[in-house]
Amino acid sequence: MFTRRLALRTFLTLALLAVLLPLVLASSSLFYRSATGAMEEFALQLADEVSGRVREKVVSFFDVPQRVVAFNVEQVRAGYLMVQQPDVLMRQFMLQIDQQPQLTFISMGMPDGQYYAGSRPPLGEDRALRMLRARISDGRAMEVLRIDAVSREPTLISRSEVGFDARTRPWYQSAIANDGVAWYAPYRYMINDAQGAYAAIGMGISAPVRSRDGSLIGVVTADVALSQLNEFLAALASESGGRAFLAEDSGELLAMSSHHPSAGVSALVDGQRVRIDQSHDPVMRALGQHILQSGQREGNRFMDVDGVRHLARWWTHALDRGPVLTMAIILPESRFNTPLRGVLRNTIYTTLAVLLASVLFSVFVASRLVRPLQVLSDWAVRLTQSDWNAQAPKSSPIRELRSLADSMGYMAGHLKEHAEDLEQMVAQRTQELESAVASIEQTLTDQRHFIAMLSHEVRSPLAVINTAGQLLALRSKDVPAQLTLAQRILRGSARLSYFFDNCLTQDRIDSHNFAVEPVPVDVGELCLWVTENGGQLSAEHPLYLAVEPGLPSLNGDPVLLRVMLMNVLSNAFKYSEVGATVSLSVHQQEGQCRFVIEDEGPGIPLEEQTLVFEKYRRGRTAEGKPGAGLGLALVKRIVDLHGGAVQLQAVQPQGTRFVIDIPLNVTPVA
Repeated sequence: MFTRRLALRTFLTLALLAVLLPLVLASSSLFYRSATGAMEEFALQLADEVSGRVREKVVSFFDVPQRVVAFNVEQVRAGYLMVQQPDVLMRQFMLQIDQQPQLTFISMGMPDGQYYAGSRPPLGEDRALRMLRARISDGRAMEVLRIDAVSREPTLISRSEVGFDARTRPWYQSAIANDGVAWYAPYRYMINDAQGAYAAIGMGISAPVRSRDGSLIGVVTADVALSQLNEFLAALASESGGRAFLAEDSGELLAMSSHHPSAGVSALVDGQRVRIDQSHDPVMRALGQHILQSGQREGNRFMDVDGVRHLARWWTHALDRGPVLTMAIILPESRFNTPLRGVLRNTIYTTLAVLLASVLFSVFVASRLVRPLQVLSDWAVRLTQSDWNAQAPKSSPIRELRSLADSMGYMAGHLKEHAEDLEQMVAQRTQELESAVASIEQTLTDQRHFIAMLSHEVRSPLAVINTAGQLLALRSKDVPAQLTLAQRILRGSARLSYFFDNCLTQDRIDSHNFAVEPVPVDVGELCLWVTENGGQLSAEHPLYLAVEPGLPSLNGDPVLLRVMLMNVLSNAFKYSEVGATVSLSVHQQEGQCRFVIEDEGPGIPLEEQTLVFEKYRRGRTAEGKPGAGLGLALVKRIVDLHGGAVQLQAVQPQGTRFVIDIPLNVTPVA
């Protein structure tokens, strides 16, 4: 009987084919599904990458007007915005808009309808800054003055007899109707300038500003031209080969990558805007219909339009005190399937060739009576891969093979028991590690949430305390004791506010997705801002400022640089005797901007100069002084992020000199 088995080559070949053919079909099906899944995963990754860029740009685009309006409202309350001097007011607006390239207008409408603004024209080749005004004395004519980039002097370039009345404009009416900060719907600019640089659609945020007796001073607004978003989406679509659009939650389009007239000024000629489900682009129309009908606020969708498959990715973003925006990107199938289809085809051909060679080799081995060894070898391989359910080969007519199979079966039983013990031990250790990691992550998350919550809860009382302190200071000019108390209140609230700013800045820097985004910074203006605001920390210390004339712009993060200088000045005030002078000098040093802050305090011992830059560590001289040991650590971190260096130097007879070098052309450090 055994001899007949060994001689049945045909039987062995057919049996081998009966096993291989199902495996080929199953593996081909599995590979095809895996390749399809990989293709879709690649498409989703590509869509997420593009959508991340769109989200970051759009959120930044609409965040700027909110911050600018809030800033100007506070400026009016503090008396720093020269509302009674229109020419000065327009120059103040112009300085602000020069630092905010996304904005088209920063303006104020007066209760009598007069209008003053600083502006950057959204259209045309000439993008020089403008000042706009419509005064009663000029018959409410809209005048546009171009600001020379060198002399900074205004030149009248356009005068339009439109009878401009700020009180009739949407942004003015929105602020009055809401009696507070509010977004207003897109509208067509009513400038009618000779150059046509303002033939665009804008939207923004506005707020009324009032005097202390409650009377209306005017309405301040920050406006952005939607043509900028059109240009960004068009460039993104050209780069990615897809489409993109931005719409309100109700479906009206705000911006789109297409250059169709429905995306321009003509969309508001009749006071109506095109909806995404009525777009002239069939792909965008199909996606718009799905979004509005399904009500899904975020999602991915593969869809076929005119025989072409597309991947759509959409999400929403709610503006603070404003509309909910729907953003979407659409990528054609050609962007993600062509390379993978080529790889899939080549792999299938290779697999078929290898399979054919394997079949021929197996037939040859079977014909030479090596098949029993091959079966036994396959079983051994599966055992080495911990496949304990693998079946042992059937009885063989060869005694040695039978004995070897029995021995391997006995060994496999012992290996299985040992592997199960190891797997149980590994699973237990893995669970312990996962629990520990989850606990650490939860602790860090709770810490960030606590700091953010504490800052939010404390800022409102601090604002009340600060306001009360300012009122008390104004009313106590002739009462020295009360004036001293008011100044102490103001300093205390300012220090507490800066403490929370430091905490939030440190938390922002420590976040995994933080990156420095350098912009040109006017060093002189930066230092003026720091000295003006730093004076709130101490009224007993004279602050001397010296800035080298003709300093070039510093390419860095202006917010982080302010925090850096404010922390060093706060440290100098804290450890200097009352009446001691604190100085801040700035000059250029071999391609770097050098900031030197010098005080007359007790100084820092040499052995502690490295210690004070560590988080929550303080030197011996800090005993009895308020502080958390966070400020100088944050200074060191900000300097490192800008690729600079900070050092301490002793000053004779006493005092400390902080020397900070920041490269003029900053290369951000992760």
